[in-house]
Amino acid sequence: MKVDFHCHTTASDGTLSPEALIDLAVNQQLNALAITDHDTTAGYEAAKPYAEQIGIRLVPGVEISCEWRGATIHVVALDFDPENAVLQEGLAQIREMRWERAERISEKLEKKQIHGALDAVKDKLSGEIVGRVHFADFLQQGGWVKDTQQAFDRYLKQGRPAYTKQVWPEMEAIVQWVRAAGGMAIIAHPHIYKMTRGKLNQMIQDFVRYGGQGIEVVNQPRVCSDQLGMADRAERYGLWSSMGSDFHKPEQTYRNLGWLAPMPDKCDPVWHHFKKPIS
Repeated sequence: MKVDFHCHTTASDGTLSPEALIDLAVNQQLNALAITDHDTTAGYEAAKPYAEQIGIRLVPGVEISCEWRGATIHVVALDFDPENAVLQEGLAQIREMRWERAERISEKLEKKQIHGALDAVKDKLSGEIVGRVHFADFLQQGGWVKDTQQAFDRYLKQGRPAYTKQVWPEMEAIVQWVRAAGGMAIIAHPHIYKMTRGKLNQMIQDFVRYGGQGIEVVNQPRVCSDQLGMADRAERYGLWSSMGSDFHKPEQTYRNLGWLAPMPDKCDPVWHHFKKPIS
């Protein structure tokens, strides 16, 4: 069985439409998929009729920004009720926070004599989610930088002129939103947070205490120490294990949809615990 429970479309910061992502999933021979756009279920909702027509299992999903002890953490929610008011009101709140941050980023770019960023970003958006990557694309297309990485290095990352700190809702609140919607709360890509082992373990323990149920164990196409470490943590803290490529665009050939190593044998996969389990 081949699955991918973490990927993005034009509803947030991906480059494929929801329907095109379903086509890619079929081409990659996936059995099941979750579209997890940032802070919106619009991608899932747009893709659902086409997925049903094609015959691929599409699980409700969203990736939500939150805070834990001052650090930005992402929680993937899976298998929830997309119409739940608690969750949707919370996501709408975060989307508004994103636009407020976007205005501040644009103002800082203006001070560097880079004009019209916010209007240009709005014109290019396919969905309602705005993020720093959209400003990176603007800077690249305008010739201020050669690529996305340079845009972050010169302007957008912490310590650079257009960086804008955003305080997201607390992790505990996010987990409560997801559980209120009948969903699973999963820690997304835990290996990227650059925490010490002790701090990462404390974050996971707090997550479990808040009601979190799972952790992404597999994010890479080959078996590596990160996967083995997360598998150990999943077993230690009684968490279900998920897997997802965090796919954004076909140009990132190192991060293709469904290009994932096998789930370690010791893990208890999240898909065994869906309301309609996948086996």
